[in-house]
Amino acid sequence: MILYFFIIFATPAYADSLDVSKDASTNLYYHTVALGSESYPEIDDIQYIRSEFMAENTSGILSTGISGYTDFDFTRRIPMVADRIYGPPGTLVDIIYLFKNGTGHSVNISKVDLILSRNNKESGNITEVLNISDFTEGNLLYKYSHQNLMKSGIYKEYAGLKNIPTDTENGYVLETVSINNPLEVEQAKFLRNSDKGIDITIYIRNTSNEYLNNLVFKYLSHEEKFDLGVGEEHIVKFSLLNPKDELGNFSIYNPNIKEVCAVYGSPFYTYTDTNAVGILAVREDAIVPGAVVQPARESICIKRIAYTMLYDNWIEDSSAEDTEAVLGIEADTITEEKQSMVLPKTGKQNLVVYILLVVDVVLWYSLNILRRKYESKNVDSRLRTKSGKNAG
Repeated sequence: MILYFFIIFATPAYADSLDVSKDASTNLYYHTVALGSESYPEIDDIQYIRSEFMAENTSGILSTGISGYTDFDFTRRIPMVADRIYGPPGTLVDIIYLFKNGTGHSVNISKVDLILSRNNKESGNITEVLNISDFTEGNLLYKYSHQNLMKSGIYKEYAGLKNIPTDTENGYVLETVSINNPLEVEQAKFLRNSDKGIDITIYIRNTSNEYLNNLVFKYLSHEEKFDLGVGEEHIVKFSLLNPKDELGNFSIYNPNIKEVCAVYGSPFYTYTDTNAVGILAVREDAIVPGAVVQPARESICIKRIAYTMLYDNWIEDSSAEDTEAVLGIEADTITEEKQSMVLPKTGKQNLVVYILLVVDVVLWYSLNILRRKYESKNVDSRLRTKSGKNAG
């Protein structure tokens, strides 16, 4: 009996039984996701109101660790802290992975899946406002409390840290992305006209899937308001007299604010709502969810604030002059070719010259004929005179 007692307690025991059950409710590898930014965005061609920018410092999040953003033994993700960023286009967003290994042994984390949308992506999809690539749309299956669960929507896969020693608590930046700009200036052209001025044409396109209303274009004294539907283009046209050597920049103000959240929390102590999960990891050959957002509210949010974009990449439109030059060269070439192939056309002066030449030829011909006849008569008379003398 005593020997049996020592055999039982001499056998190594793990703190969780995930390796056997594959049920994530027994998992003691804790992890979550946070959003941070190092400083106020300083972007040359974007203006915004600084007081509207909001983000927690990335360095501070990493130094705090997972314990500062979770509770209930690391299983609940506390919303409204390090889970959202408000900024203009160009704002850098650090996606931060926080974890703690409480299993009592090392674990192999082969990959991490960052959640970018809700199960129904139409309800929340942060790829709409972020410059992020290589994401996937599909289903991630895992088991929790004897239930087979499915997380649907858009996610991005990152390589894991592989072997993580027990009791390790740490974090790192998965990726740095930026808030995108739904407005694109496709071209800003100017054409010199005959009035010592220029004609300006600017092409502005909405590259997003949202409607942009009450946009304001400004350049010197010219101002106009316009709306852009999904994928639509607006053309600004006006003329400018006596422009400066340097045209400078024009501005487009976009008052349209857009906020999108990838996660929506569940009620307290509810861990099977997959919309409330912000990240999953592959531990050995099982998928384990991160801390669940509770209570029911939005999390992992990106908000694009109102901004003004500046643009000064002007292109001189010389197409009209080039066309005239090309057409002129072609016309000259064609004229020369025709002149070499056909007789020249004559005017009044050429006609007179032609008549005189004809008259001259006729006179020359007539004189030659008469001279020959005269000479032949003289020869005949001389011959007759000589023959007469000889006869006498």
